[in-house]
Amino acid sequence: MKQPRHFFPGLLFSILLAVCLTAFLGCPSTSTTPGTKETAKSKASVPPQALEHLGQGQKFLQDQKLDEALKEFQESVRLAPDSALAHFWLGRVYFYHKDKEQAEKAFKKVLELEPDNYHAMAWLGKMYSFEKDKLEQAQSYLQKALEGSPENLEVHFDLGRIYAMQGERAKALREFGFLFNKERDFFVYHFELGRILEAWGEKDKAIDQYKRAQVLNPNFPAAAEAIKRLEGGAAGSGASPAPPAKTQAPKR
Repeated sequence: MKQPRHFFPGLLFSILLAVCLTAFLGCPSTSTTPGTKETAKSKASVPPQALEHLGQGQKFLQDQKLDEALKEFQESVRLAPDSALAHFWLGRVYFYHKDKEQAEKAFKKVLELEPDNYHAMAWLGKMYSFEKDKLEQAQSYLQKALEGSPENLEVHFDLGRIYAMQGERAKALREFGFLFNKERDFFVYHFELGRILEAWGEKDKAIDQYKRAQVLNPNFPAAAEAIKRLEGGAAGSGASPAPPAKTQAPKR
């Protein structure tokens, strides 16, 4: 099968950044962010002073104050260099800062400290999924992450995107089928599937998915723009489809 045209960084990356920040307040039912029990367990091994900086950094992150959050997480790592949790959050804020090298370093440090930490695996997989020459590495990390968290929706989403980029139609659709079975009303999943179908040249099916995304989030302009582009006959004219997006987390 001919590989679909696909879109690296660009709009998709920017939207994912925005959604990841929003997702701090609540993401798909299972996500790449440590849950309450896991966080409590990890925090138990963090010195009180480092824990204070960690908590302050998360508050800054919640308010999207990235520079302030970065300083707090850096300090938490300085005070607790052997804390996987501290390195994990430092990696997250580096990712939001678009500092791929430092984010990668932080997540790999997490795996050095905790080899089975599937949250770090998931984030490395997500990062590598934006690089054409690292799709196999991305896939490997994501599949390992699923071993620790089989129903992780974020991981299934990223795997679906990767399979689509690799021309693995059946596998890509299987991942999106899993997503819709678990979380049918998250508009980003529909938008991304529309983007993939458009890349495959399946205009009518793509429009259906874009319209579904628009119904679920009327304030998401990319869906309206995609519908206008396709219904206006722009598809196939050489214009690239708009990349995927996330902005609002599904209900828990």
